[in-house]
Order: sequence, then C-alpha cells, then structure tokens
Amino acid sequence: MKHSTILRKRNQFVLFLFTTGIIIHAIISSIHLINYDVPFPLTASIYCAILLICSALQINEYVMKILLIIGLNGSIILLIMQTNYIYFLVFLILLLFLLAIYQSLWINLSMFIVTIIQLVFLIEYRYTIFRNSITDTDIALFTIILFTVAIIGFMQTVYINNSWKNMENHSDSLEKAFLSKEAYLNLFFENAKDSIAVFDLENKIITVNPAFEKLYGWNKRECIGKAVPLVAPEYINLAKERCNHLLSGGSFDMLESKDMRKDGTYFDAQMTLSPIYDYNGKIIATSVITRDISYKKEAEKLIIQSEKLKAIGEIAAGVAHEVRNPLTVISGFVQMMKNDKNSPYAFYINLIDEEIDRINLIISEFLVLSKPHAMQPKVFQIDKIISDILTLYLPELQLKNIELIQNWNTNNMMIKGDANQIKQVFINIIKNAVEAIEKEGNISVTIEKTAKQFCSICFTDDGGGMEKEVVEHIFKPFYTTKAEGTGLGMMITEKIIQEHEGQITIDSEYGKGTSITIKLPCVDV
Repeated sequence: MKHSTILRKRNQFVLFLFTTGIIIHAIISSIHLINYDVPFPLTASIYCAILLICSALQINEYVMKILLIIGLNGSIILLIMQTNYIYFLVFLILLLFLLAIYQSLWINLSMFIVTIIQLVFLIEYRYTIFRNSITDTDIALFTIILFTVAIIGFMQTVYINNSWKNMENHSDSLEKAFLSKEAYLNLFFENAKDSIAVFDLENKIITVNPAFEKLYGWNKRECIGKAVPLVAPEYINLAKERCNHLLSGGSFDMLESKDMRKDGTYFDAQMTLSPIYDYNGKIIATSVITRDISYKKEAEKLIIQSEKLKAIGEIAAGVAHEVRNPLTVISGFVQMMKNDKNSPYAFYINLIDEEIDRINLIISEFLVLSKPHAMQPKVFQIDKIISDILTLYLPELQLKNIELIQNWNTNNMMIKGDANQIKQVFINIIKNAVEAIEKEGNISVTIEKTAKQFCSICFTDDGGGMEKEVVEHIFKPFYTTKAEGTGLGMMITEKIIQEHEGQITIDSEYGKGTSITIKLPCVDV
C-alpha cells in the first residue's frame, strides 16, 4: 500500500473527527448547555467546509495534513477563548494524542512546543485568577505530567511507527502480489485468443472476453445477464445434459460440438467446460472456453479426401491395367462376331459391344483418378472456353426448351492451367444441369471477377434440385443418384478444380434448383 494512500486515510479520519466536533459544538451551543460568548462556531465551521472541499478535490495529502493540524489547533484555541472554563485546556493535550496518528516525530515535537507556549500564554493572560492560586509545586507537577505525556507520546509514536511500517510493508507486498495476479489474470482474460464466457447457475452470462464477441457475434452489453442462444437447436438437449453435469461437479475437456453465432450460422467448436467454486467449495458459476475448429475440420476433410483419392488412384491404375488386357481380347472377338450379319445372336452381340464401350468409359474415368496428369499449364481465356461449350450445347438446350441466360460481367479473363481439363469440368456441370431439368426451364451462367483476383463462374438451373444429404456426399467416389451414373464425375470435377488452386461450392434446395460456383485464380497478361 503506498504511503500517500495511508496518509489519505489518516487525513480522512482526522477530518471526520474535526467535522464531528464542529457538529457537536453547534448542537451544544444551540441548546445553551454551555454559555459561549459566541453562540455558534462560525469561523471553525467555514474552515471545516473548506477542508471538506479540499478533500473532495483530492489536493496534496501533505498539504491537507498541515491544514488539518492548523484547523484543529485553531478551533481549540477559539473554543477556549469563547469560554471561561479552564478545564478546556485539556483539549490541547488531547490534540497531542490525536496527532500521534500521523506517526511523525517532528509533528509531535513541534506541537508539543506549540502546546507549551499556548498553555503558558493562556494561563498567564487568560486565566489570571487560576495563575495566582497555583504554587511552584503545582507548576512543577504539571510540567512533569506534561513531559511524561509527551515522552509517552514520543515512545508511542516510535513504537507504533515501526509497527505500522512493518504492517505497511507486509500489506504493500500482499497488495502488489494481489494486484499483479489480478492484472495478469485480467490481461489473460482480455487477450486470450479463445472465447471465454462465465455463466451463473441459471445459465445466464456473467462476463465474456473480446474473443467471445468476435466468435459468436454478441457484444458484451447485449449478452451480460441474459441466456443467449449459443447452441444449435438440434444440440440443445445435449447442452442441457452438459449443464447438469457441470452443476453436479463434473467437467468436459476438449469437447467437440456445433455452436451457433448471433446471425444463426453454425461452426465447429471445441470446448472446455468447468465449474467455478467459492472458498467453501460451493459451485457459484461455470466457465466455457471455446475454440473455432472449423478450419481444422475442413483440413481433416481435405486430408481424408486426399487419402481417398490416392487410394482410389492406386486401385484405379491397377484395375484399369488388369481389366483392359482381357477386355481387349473380348472386344476383338466381339468385333469379329459383328461381321456376321446373319448371326442369330446379333442382338446380344451388339448389346455386349455397348457394354464393352461402357466399361471402357468407366476405365477412362478411373485413369483420371490414378495419377496427376503431367499438366503443362498455359494461360487461356476462360470466357471463350465457356462460350465454346455453350455453343456446343445450344442445339440440345433448344430441343428441350431450356433458355440459356448469360451474364458476362467481365471479359478477357485469363486463367493459367489445362484448358481441356477445365472444359471437362464445365461440360460435366452443364450436362448435369440439363439432366436436372425434366422439361422446359432456365440455365444461367454468370462470370465475374471477385475482389481477391479470382474469376467466379456460377451455373444456376431451376431443375429438381438436390437434398442436403446428396449435396454432402456429391464429391465422394461412386456416389450417384443416376441409374446409369458412375459416381465419379463430380469427384473428378473437384479434383481438377483443386489442381488449379480453385474452389467449388454447391448450393441446392430440393424442388427449387441448384447453383454451382467455381472460383479460379486470375492471371494478368
């Protein structure tokens, strides 16, 4: 504890006694309990009011100490001068004891000298009758008593001063340690990268840190004292079970769940939940430390997908090699048999030939997955590639009464990569869009440049759309909803886009249509 803080508290205590004395003096004078020449201590009251103002303005505490000593001594002198009661002189001696609170030898010594001078002056000139009635023995005895009081006061000051210093040093050490610990805890709470929230026993928020505001979108003023929705609706029952477990003294470490932001979006969360105990071991609150692991989940998903592609590629290469060898022999004999136009098995031979072509198609798609192609990237114009493909599909679109809407918000956008592979991606997407529209409908193609130097190509159709489960599994191998599909088309599409350092996202609602957006990095020529 700093010395100025101790001195301020002492000054406040002395000022309190001064103010109380003035009030008592005013009450006694108003009821005429003692006869005063001046009925109300006006001067002392004004001085006391000035001291109260100085205390409120927090002036220098050393100056305040001097003003208090002058005010107390002056008020006692005024009190003595207003009465004929000689026993009021004892207030001067009591003042010496009061000032010992400052534990200052120079104050005690100075006030002792001043008090002796004041006592001599008052007895000599104010109380002349009393002076004539005392003997030398009385004066000697009074002097001995006064010096004894002074010596006791000095000894008390020295002893108490040392004791106070020890106590102050100890208190100072404790307070510094406490403030340091509290400051570090506060800095940790405010600067932690993980979201931290403290809840009461009714699951209402007590406090949150800035990371919580950033992660969940709720600011501190909005959520304190409230039970805000932080959990996805489908996880509410699990959240209640966790809460009950916490209140019973349990805890959770690195628990993974789905949490919800203020705007209603979900994110993958990793949480540590712990009860908070008071000094008696009673649970008074709970703490939740949350970390957004959406990026981690996405990375894990990409790793799994990469491992799948690698495994499938290895299998595909082996299967393609092993299947094509006997298939070549079978295909040769089928071609020989097809030359016999009068064969009674012509229908079956044609059917076998068609199935062989289908097997070849599947093997070709397998080979795409087997290993990354030795791609020699070249810069090409993306909007020209799309225009060529749309021109290719235009007759089929007109035949099925499908209107093509082209929104070219930019031209001459250049992409670096394999143009043939990108064509394969767009053909696959448009083919799926055409198949999704049973009769007439619309397909729109939008090209624009995003703020981060990406070319965005969006294909939107108003076909049957896809269910959520289909969208989640569409890039998985061999997953298809088509009777004759291989389940490799969209997987190959995603692989090509990833090899070109791009992104592909699908937004679809069953019965309303599908929107597929591809983002590829642009290059400046």
